[in-house]
Formats: sequence, structure tokens, C-alpha cells
Amino acid sequence: MSRALLATAASLLVLLAAQPALAGINIQNKCSFPLMVWASSGSNPKSTYYLKPGAQQYLDFGRANLWPAGRIWASKSNNSDASRTTLVEFNIGGDMGNGRRQDFYDISLVRAYNHPVCVSPINPEKVDGLWCGSPSCSIRGLFDFCKAPNHLFGKDPACINKDGPGTVPTAGTRTFKARCPKAFSYAADYATSIYSCKWGTNYNVAFCF
Repeated sequence: MSRALLATAASLLVLLAAQPALAGINIQNKCSFPLMVWASSGSNPKSTYYLKPGAQQYLDFGRANLWPAGRIWASKSNNSDASRTTLVEFNIGGDMGNGRRQDFYDISLVRAYNHPVCVSPINPEKVDGLWCGSPSCSIRGLFDFCKAPNHLFGKDPACINKDGPGTVPTAGTRTFKARCPKAFSYAADYATSIYSCKWGTNYNVAFCF
């Protein structure tokens, strides 16, 4: 085989190795009530799904398998404002440089909490702490939990994290962190809250897990 053909074959192998298997995110409503679920990526228009109890919706990212600045949230009162909900964040195929990509995901209570949620990679090759881990958050007794400086909002209802958008922990954010140690409780809460996994992994997002 000529050197040119060998070089072409090697290039093709590199390209094939850089392409992950087709993957996506499965959203489940395990609550006892219907949910309106929204999903958006970056500045793109959000998609809306009505999920009855036990229903699910699959987000397919196609051959490119990219979903930057992705967000998923839900409400039982048709409130589409993501800042009033438990927020699931994804960066599918995040650019790591030199042609490498990786997935990142987290649960954010920076703005608020309204429903329990769990994020789980499906059949990852390896699980080690923040690598392909399954963060979850469930706060029972929301009316008793949500005290000043935080406050309840809306019919859902949601507990608004007053100091969450800040860059330092406060008494208010620590109440969220104590209940959900694997979730973002304030904007700079990176060390214990941001997860990553191999590009091409499938994920399951379950509300009321």
C-alpha cells in the first residue's frame, strides 16, 4: 500500500474515532401528576413537551451529537420560566481542544427548586465520583424548608434561592446544599456539582425519581 493511501486510511481512522455513537437524553415523568417539560440549547427556541405520569420524551441530537448550553426544566403549573424551577444543564460534546470532546452536566438550584430530579448516564464504561456519576436532588417538606432569605413563589410552588446567583456561599445557599449536596447551590459551586462523561453517552433525566 502506498504512503498516500496509508496516510488517508490513518486520517479516516482518526475521524471515525472522533465521532461518537449516536446518543441523546431520555426525559421521564415519574411524578404522580402531569408535567410540562421544556428543553433548550443556547439561544435557540425552547421545545415544549406535555408528559403524563409515566410518560417519557427522547431528545435526539442527530449525527453531530452536539447540544451546547442545554437546559431541561419542568413545571406542573405551565410556568415556562426556567429561573423558577429545578434546572438540569448539559453541554453535550463540549470542546476540549485538539479535536477532543466531552459531555458535562449538572443540576442547578442557583435560581430555585420546584421538583425532584435525577440525572443518570446510561451504561457508562466507568463511574468514579464526578466522572459519569448520577446527581440527584429531592427536597421534601418544601413549605417548612423554604425560609428567609429564600421564599416560595407561584402555584407549583418553587423555593427561590435568593443568594444563588452570587459567587460565594451564604446561609441561604447552604440550606440548599445541605439537602442536595450534588447540586449547584450558588453560581460558583463547581467543586462538588459539575459532572462529566464520555462524549456519545446516553442520559436519563427523571423527575420525581
